[in-house]
Amino acid sequence: MVPCGTFLGLSFSNKMFFRYRDMLTRAERMQMTLMGSALACMALSVFFGFLGALYYLPIVSKLWINFDLSLVQLRPLHTTFASAWLFLGALAGAHKFLHDEYGAPSDADALRFRGSMVLWGLAGLGALVSLPLGITTGREYLGFHPLVSLLIVAGWLLFLWTYLSRVRVGFFRHPVHVHMWTAGALYFLWTFAEGHAYLLDWVWERPLADLQIQWKACGSLVASFNLMIYGGLTYVGVRLSGDKSIGHSSTAFSLFGVSLLNSLTNYSHHTYHLPQSHSIKWIAFVVSMLEIILLLRLLQEISKAFLARKKPEWEKVNITERFCGLAKNWNVFLLILALGISYPPWNGLIHGTHVVMAHGMGSELAIDTYILFGIFAWILAQIFVKRETLVDVVHNEKIQRTRHGLNLALIGLVATLVISGTATGIHRALGSPMPKWLDLTPAGIV
Repeated sequence: MVPCGTFLGLSFSNKMFFRYRDMLTRAERMQMTLMGSALACMALSVFFGFLGALYYLPIVSKLWINFDLSLVQLRPLHTTFASAWLFLGALAGAHKFLHDEYGAPSDADALRFRGSMVLWGLAGLGALVSLPLGITTGREYLGFHPLVSLLIVAGWLLFLWTYLSRVRVGFFRHPVHVHMWTAGALYFLWTFAEGHAYLLDWVWERPLADLQIQWKACGSLVASFNLMIYGGLTYVGVRLSGDKSIGHSSTAFSLFGVSLLNSLTNYSHHTYHLPQSHSIKWIAFVVSMLEIILLLRLLQEISKAFLARKKPEWEKVNITERFCGLAKNWNVFLLILALGISYPPWNGLIHGTHVVMAHGMGSELAIDTYILFGIFAWILAQIFVKRETLVDVVHNEKIQRTRHGLNLALIGLVATLVISGTATGIHRALGSPMPKWLDLTPAGIV
């Protein structure tokens, strides 16, 4: 007889299953479910990214081709689950806020949550099965079938139902993180719908307009999850430091306003190859730089509040503070890189090269991921209150070496992409043939 809780070869007894349910409240189980799902999506994204990287090895790429598996199938899987990691991670912070401020979720809230998770699980399974089979739209970041998109939207609407029903009372008196989550969640629906405009005949029949709409939607989609992650960052800063002024600070609200503006202008970074006014490029450049500067300023304010708070005697090191510090350091690097690639003349040189990928890795992998890790660490510290008393378990020399190794690996990855992309752009501009060390075409691909 199969014990209760068997899933993918892991068996848990009925006793352990019910002990877990008794140990955590309904709200805590919801938060743990979101964090676990987000981390699973991140693991899948890393796995498919690793398979895609192996494709550049001649021996492996020939093997992949024999199995009729190519980058056309692998890359959409990588980007789909990377996006899911960011959105689900941001939702964990939003749910933590709802449960802290409005109490335990009602039966209706729990039912809608289960509905959302089932719908998103089916969407993930649909993408996981259909994309390797070649069932794809061919769209950047939206490569899965439109039926998968319907499942994602349906789950999102259930989340919005619960969220807006709680925060709508006295909405404009709420701190900035409520506005960030609200704007990000609503804007996701708009940009997600916009990304599917190609389904309309009058868009499909106009390739130039199709490209403009597609890349505008992709840039705005990034802005929507950035807003939600900023909301989680601000809320954790308020709760962990005890300084409620962070949620009402001019820096936080300025970041919110500029992020909204950037969501409407940053598409021009992706459309330099399409006809558009130079003034649009410069507006996008200035707004993007201002957002990064304000994010750095907010991280500094939160770090300052962390240092000023009175720590309990047992707390030698706080994991959340450490991750927020890493996010701040990477933000400085990203500011420098973004200044270079957003400057219109330089963007024309490196557009479409690995430098743009390095920028994406620096922001999504470094800043957003470190912020989400910090949020998760804080939520877990709230659920398992005594966890930080065992600081030696998570802050020993082995863990420190691992953390430094991961950061060095990320630095190496970003540096390699910047060097490769810059060299490609220079050779392309000069009209000279690419040197052999830049030839990364997989075997069997012409």
